Amino acid sequence: MGIDMYKRYFTLSAQEGNPLPQIMNWYGKLDVRKLNRKDYGEIPGHLRLEMRIGMDAFYPDIMINPVLMVSEKVMEVIKLYDSRMAFIFVALFDTQKEESKTYYCPVLAEDYAGREEAIYRVKAGNGYEIRICEELAESLLSRGAAGMEISPGEGGEKVVDEAAGSGGCS
Repeated sequence: MGIDMYKRYFTLSAQEGNPLPQIMNWYGKLDVRKLNRKDYGEIPGHLRLEMRIGMDAFYPDIMINPVLMVSEKVMEVIKLYDSRMAFIFVALFDTQKEESKTYYCPVLAEDYAGREEAIYRVKAGNGYEIRICEELAESLLSRGAAGMEISPGEGGEKVVDEAAGSGGCS
């Protein structure tokens, strides 16, 4: 991929206001410091994490906390843009409600890779921001990816999916 492959990037975040699953007791099971392209091989390829869900649980296609986790639908779209992207399988279980849900944790490039990647992360405070190219964002929205917000940069207005995936990035 050339350095000018993608021109415009947006910040990807989880849509606020939804009753999302809470990931519990993940410390010691998922070392977020190793969730990078150099060290991810030290993380098990399959993780089982505990979650708590409320009465009206909403399983979004994108969750950000404690790390980026995506549904199978979103994983397949990401693979269209980066066929070499590594993913860690994450099984979420709520033992009290006897529910489970499968997600995939993409191993993102760091900010040094910049505009060579369709999706990557940059250090922001104590955590990371997820950056996504315009083409990938539009693909996710057109396929109805639910539970995400896309901010076009400083001072821009957010593009929010309305669970139906309508809207565009410009």
